[in-house]
Amino acid sequence: MINKLTLALDETVVKRAKKYAHQKNSSLSKLVEFFFLSLTSETKEKTTAISPITAGLAGMVKAGKIKDKNILADALIKKYL
Repeated sequence: MINKLTLALDETVVKRAKKYAHQKNSSLSKLVEFFFLSLTSETKEKTTAISPITAGLAGMVKAGKIKDKNILADALIKKYL
């Protein structure tokens, strides 16, 4: 069943998202649907193989005052917009 959803977004964000959707031969609706699906997915892999080199380097660098949520938000913006 398809439901309509009204969103209030910044005009610049909408333009960039539409451009991205066009480049990917998709619709903005499909992008939003995929985004919400990925956010609410209950089947997340809990075991990910990490190479010994990566495991050895983990935790060596401290992020300082940067919050994890900010890092994730920036990465998602770069990836999807």
